[in-house]
Amino acid sequence: MPCAKPCLSLVALSEGAVLGTILVGHDGRRGLIHHLAVASESQRKGIGTSLVHEGLRRLRAVGIQKCHLLVYADNVCGRAFLERVGAEHRDALAIYSLLVK
Repeated sequence: MPCAKPCLSLVALSEGAVLGTILVGHDGRRGLIHHLAVASESQRKGIGTSLVHEGLRRLRAVGIQKCHLLVYADNVCGRAFLERVGAEHRDALAIYSLLVK
């Protein structure tokens, strides 16, 4: 199904198999990478890095200049990956959640 707005999210495929995916959005001011996942057997092959870079390229194309990323604090591998792609850990931000009832 075509996107009403420019498509920002991506799926990496090989011979019909999903290797990885990234969910990218924005609020008109800041981008947000909500999810990034790469199949365990496909990790450390540049797929995650390519997905992040292409997601950022697509954000730039719609005028977004900064992007936040969400990762669980105990996700050691995810945090290390984000540092490798140049993401900066920021202690000044706190995230809160609300249940939708």
